[in-house]
Amino acid sequence: MKIHIAILLFVLGLATGARADGFVLIRNAKAPAGGLSKADVRALYTGKTKMAGGNVVVVVVPADAAAAFDAFVDQVFGISAKTLLSKIKQEVFKGEMAKPLKAASDDDVVHGVAGATGGYGVVSPQAAKSLPPNVVIVPVGG
Repeated sequence: MKIHIAILLFVLGLATGARADGFVLIRNAKAPAGGLSKADVRALYTGKTKMAGGNVVVVVVPADAAAAFDAFVDQVFGISAKTLLSKIKQEVFKGEMAKPLKAASDDDVVHGVAGATGGYGVVSPQAAKSLPPNVVIVPVGG
């Protein structure tokens, strides 16, 4: 019985890996499947990974402060969202990264990710409860 509970807790942990502390990483369903390490996610959001599954990586970022994005940047990058957005801007200027899509809300992030085949974004756990079929949750590991 204890083994079954341990397995259930492990599976639940995997299923909610991207939901860690206030954010959920999402991707377009046509982008490569599977989970990503924090290093993989950092590479996506800094232009080091330009293509994913034959598609240009396009990240969707908030136009204004967003709690889910702030939590994501703090936990994955260990810096402020403002610092990451400045880094993204530099990489776009240098031609090393596709210009990110700006979103005013979680719904806009979902819409942007759904419309970009290589799209990735961050939403609140609440918004992740009702994603369209062409947007999926990406588990984020260590």
